Amino acid sequence: MKNLLVVCLILTFATLCFAQEPKPELFMPAEEVGVPQTPSLFQWSTSGGRYILRNDGLGEFTSPEGQRRGVLVRIVPKGRFERIYYLEHERDLFLLCKIREHGFYLVRMEQKRPEDRGRLPSVKPAKIRWSTPLGNLSGEDPSLEGDVIRVGKSIEISKADGRVLRRD
Repeated sequence: MKNLLVVCLILTFATLCFAQEPKPELFMPAEEVGVPQTPSLFQWSTSGGRYILRNDGLGEFTSPEGQRRGVLVRIVPKGRFERIYYLEHERDLFLLCKIREHGFYLVRMEQKRPEDRGRLPSVKPAKIRWSTPLGNLSGEDPSLEGDVIRVGKSIEISKADGRVLRRD
């Protein structure tokens, strides 16, 4: 019995010693289609489906079953997307968007809604849980680490409600 206890303790300590911190989940850039300085379309895929979004926020979502629906992502009125980074986490979609003349916004939106099962509407606004303006950023990579979204080394945002936790 003592031998079993000693073996269990050794395995427990070994597990704790070699345990690593969870790796951050990195945002991926959406593929830009069109002229590089002014892309007209952005496209990316998640487990929820494939997105194609025009620079004015109107686009299309295609489910893995092949069903299509229109989608509208409005963060600011008459805003034009210049760049989009995305991350799928907990069945939601996080977008870091650069919007012409408005800077960057971090957005958490739902990918699927219960009322979308079966009949798909033609165009429906995306259900945005929260949106946080970040202003102008310069080449800082976004990542999700636990409950915090980090943009570069200077900005930390709560993934639950979009509150800015730290900004240097």
